[in-house]
Amino acid sequence: MTIRSLLLATILLLASGSNAFGQRTVLYTGGAVAVKVSYLNPTEIVFADRQIAHVILGFSPESISLQNTSDTLFVQPLSENLSGDIYVVMRDGKSVIVSITPTVAELRDKSVKVFNAVDEVEKRARKFADSALTPAGLIKAMILQRDLDGVSASPTNQVIIDVPTQLAAETVYDALFLRGFIVDMTDHPKFDIKSLSMQGLIAGAIHRNKAYFVFGGE
Repeated sequence: MTIRSLLLATILLLASGSNAFGQRTVLYTGGAVAVKVSYLNPTEIVFADRQIAHVILGFSPESISLQNTSDTLFVQPLSENLSGDIYVVMRDGKSVIVSITPTVAELRDKSVKVFNAVDEVEKRARKFADSALTPAGLIKAMILQRDLDGVSASPTNQVIIDVPTQLAAETVYDALFLRGFIVDMTDHPKFDIKSLSMQGLIAGAIHRNKAYFVFGGE
């Protein structure tokens, strides 16, 4: 499977989060990055792994204080209720639109870190392609709790089987076009995995009190 087909098979979710320092992270997928700003209060916007070439304002330059380093833009509205678009052109020729909207000081974005979504998925896809991962290899990694390049592991409570017994996974391994699930089988000691047949299931195994299932991606 090529890098391009891996990317086409991946559903990318816009994600945002915060840390103890009030920084919000954004995955940039082409639409405007919404940033909340406040009159006379600064906000920093960091562009991860990108270099700023120049900045174009969609409003009067007298209404805002604007400074930048190689990868960070500092904005401070000098007019109340300022809103509009800032076009940030990168050295690779690509641009990011930052759309600022006014709010009170307490609710403004103090710091926003912008990741390029396509770049992030490409990096992950290349790592995955280089690993040549197979369903059996994914099961082995799950059993050994081994980290794999291009594969993310996270807790879940997703029900993967309803009948004849309902089984809910406790961990999911997302490997782009493969998804692995770990299920605690302590309460199901007589479960017969060999007789199991369901759509999308391409491999399965039971080791000790855990079951490991691998499904093909869409």
